[in-house]
Amino acid sequence: MSLLPNLLGVFRNIFRKQVAEKDLDDEVRSYVELLAEEKIKQGMTPAEARRAARIEAGGVEQVKEEVRDARVGAWLDTLLQDVRYGIRMLVKSPGFTIVAVLTLALGIGANTAIFSVVNAVLLESLPYREPAQLMTVLETKSSQGLDWLYITPANFLEWRRRATMFESIAASHGCGFRLADANNAKFVLGACASASFFPMLRVQPILGRLWSPEEDLPGRDHVAVLSYEFWRQQYGSDPGVIGKTIQRNLDSEPYTIIGVLPSGFQFANENVSVWAPLDLDASGQALRYHSQLVFARLKPGVTREQAQSEMDGMASQLEREFPQTNTGWGITVQPLQRFFSNMENTRNTLLVLLAAVGLLLLIACANIANLLLARATVRQREMAVRAALGATRFRLIRQLFTESLVLGLLGGAAGFLLAWTAFGWLIAIAPRIPSFRPHAIRIDGGIFAFAMAASLLASIVFGLTPALRISKQDLNESLRQTARGAQGTVRDRAARYVLVIGEIALAVVLLAGTGLLIESFRNLQNDRLGFSSGHVLTVGVCCLYGANFSTQQQINLFYRQLFDRLRSLPGVESASATSGLPLRLFDGAGSPFMIQGRPVPNPGHETLSDSRLVEPDFFQTMRIPLLRGRSFTAADDEDHALVAVINETMAHRHWPGGDPVGQQIQLVNLQPLGRWFTVVGVAADSKDRGLGKDTRSMVYLNDLQNEARGAVLLVRTKADPHALIAGVRETLRSVNRDAWITNAKTLDEALAESLSPQRFSVTLLTLFAVLALALASVGVYGVTAYTVAQRTHEIGVRMALGAGPRDIVMLIVGQGLRLTLIGVAAGLVGALALMRLMTSLFFGVSPHDPFTLIFTCAALSAVALLACYLPARRAMKVDPMEALRYE
Repeated sequence: MSLLPNLLGVFRNIFRKQVAEKDLDDEVRSYVELLAEEKIKQGMTPAEARRAARIEAGGVEQVKEEVRDARVGAWLDTLLQDVRYGIRMLVKSPGFTIVAVLTLALGIGANTAIFSVVNAVLLESLPYREPAQLMTVLETKSSQGLDWLYITPANFLEWRRRATMFESIAASHGCGFRLADANNAKFVLGACASASFFPMLRVQPILGRLWSPEEDLPGRDHVAVLSYEFWRQQYGSDPGVIGKTIQRNLDSEPYTIIGVLPSGFQFANENVSVWAPLDLDASGQALRYHSQLVFARLKPGVTREQAQSEMDGMASQLEREFPQTNTGWGITVQPLQRFFSNMENTRNTLLVLLAAVGLLLLIACANIANLLLARATVRQREMAVRAALGATRFRLIRQLFTESLVLGLLGGAAGFLLAWTAFGWLIAIAPRIPSFRPHAIRIDGGIFAFAMAASLLASIVFGLTPALRISKQDLNESLRQTARGAQGTVRDRAARYVLVIGEIALAVVLLAGTGLLIESFRNLQNDRLGFSSGHVLTVGVCCLYGANFSTQQQINLFYRQLFDRLRSLPGVESASATSGLPLRLFDGAGSPFMIQGRPVPNPGHETLSDSRLVEPDFFQTMRIPLLRGRSFTAADDEDHALVAVINETMAHRHWPGGDPVGQQIQLVNLQPLGRWFTVVGVAADSKDRGLGKDTRSMVYLNDLQNEARGAVLLVRTKADPHALIAGVRETLRSVNRDAWITNAKTLDEALAESLSPQRFSVTLLTLFAVLALALASVGVYGVTAYTVAQRTHEIGVRMALGAGPRDIVMLIVGQGLRLTLIGVAAGLVGALALMRLMTSLFFGVSPHDPFTLIFTCAALSAVALLACYLPARRAMKVDPMEALRYE
């Protein structure tokens, strides 16, 4: 019953304020007149009675103010008054408002843009039920310094049989499918997963069904499930797709479509179109290969730590039972989202970017706080008059904070618009970032809420010091100062100086980190490849499977015909192939190998080597020098002795001072097992694992002696490689229509793409560092210019007493330079401490690199010196007579 009158009272007091004020004025005046009549009855004259009545009432305006404060909704009315007044004050000072809003917009905009990525990758929950219970379960090899590795199917089967902490456990790996007609074949990205995969994710099809555990077994009917997008695009959302077939690349076997997944389902940002059973053969040799990713869902009430403890025990148990394959292998259990966000240092990169924009926002806040302090000094008279009229300190703080909030919201809105405008550019330069939902990185209502929350927090940060300082002033002293001109107190100046020092220190930290990452990126780009990447076209070839390529002879015939025709194309200098490009991607632990005549190493202490399948002209095409022996020839085919070429690192490591040519080695895991290869040559080292990776032992094997059913063609051209893409495609189709191009780019482009995460972070950090440098220099300039304006009278006196222009410049610049040097020193200490946290992002540069740190400090000092010189230059032109009359 009391709510309605209260609401009506709020409506009347706010929206019919003139009526409420007139009624209040009538009530107060009537009350004073009644008091005066009583005084007259007591014998006072009318004038004395009215004066005594006003004194007893406490003043008409004071009474009105007390009544207003007691009204229903008074706080809302006061807030609206403060907002209106704050807006008027900002409009009254357009220069200050524009500078402050733009400064804050830069900080808020940068934070909003980066937060949109961080939120999608690191913070937003996975789009599955109970996502916190989803884990990755992978193997580790501490002796090789590897904290996660794909697991063997054999171990997955053991884990699935023995684990008790998981409600379900599933494995998956990539597999390809194709759509073929009479004229063309289209590659379709697929994945093979165990039957527990989708139930683990709590995903149900919208059409048809999922495969059962029985259909996971070898020899059962081949079935497949389509993604919603693939079903819509390829089959026009036809419900009759159930029962149709699609071919798998591996063996050209038809797979019957039994279901369609829901719209929006995505796993780790892979646009998988077809899902099929894993088809694990418990007796197959493939069980020894580390080829599976394993995922699990914890049982209700089970923690990750409990699951990790069980898997640690299981790793020890498997090592005892299967020493030949499990010695030295551990197991790690990680949250699913964290595992994928850790790939390619994505998590660390995003956290560094988030820290950088946080520093940028703090610099912006310090800048605005300095502006508000300077403005507060000018408004001392206004605040003194307000206090003299009865305004409390809390009332003054509330008014000043309201103005800061208005300013912050304007800056936040401008920052959100800036982020929204720059979002397309941000996505364009961003590398591939794992996520679990389509269009995960976006600007939406949640990001807008973050921008507004950040702006409100920033308002508190930059509005706190000025509000406290101006509300704490001595009333009499303030009134005396305003009579002489606003100069500001020592504490006011100290506050401004501290803010400038803080700006410079934060800028040093950001500039130092950016400088080290730029140097690291430059080192990566200049890393010695060991081969020539210019004018090389890379073309992915898929897929040489099925009945058309069932034997080694058929595959060799295909390759011979293909390369004969490629080398005859106009503009082709040489052509070859490899099983993998040298990119900055995870490439496994390598394969154990043995050297004939040497003791077999104990399990867990095997010597490891990388391996590549290459076409005989590989070294010539890549221009990798041969240091000893010979390369492969066309005669090294399936009918001749098995041969291999090793790299220089392997030769020095395993035959120091000796000659490896003629020695025999065996790659333990290479199918078919037990084959010995004769080393026929030693090639110079090259970056086979990509830029910035250490060179490891490498064994090159001949395509003609191994079933290379997929390859990357390498075509060295005399002119622009892009001009040959169409010719290579037609050549491939002319040799065999069942093989097709999956990707075509130059080797330089492929290497550049492998550095896209580093380029992304360096580009953004450079932008943020430039903005930080600009804001810090603006802060130094603002304080110096304000100081010059306040010291005009002093400067005039100095010049009248004989000080020259050079003395004035030294006075002003010296003060700014002292602040700069203090800030640089503080920032240098912070940079030395924080850069150690970024070590994983550096290559070829120390976190304490003296050149980068010295250059950073020198650059910031130079810019700050220029910012000090500009107002100092104006100061030295002051006319002494005008300055003495300044106040």
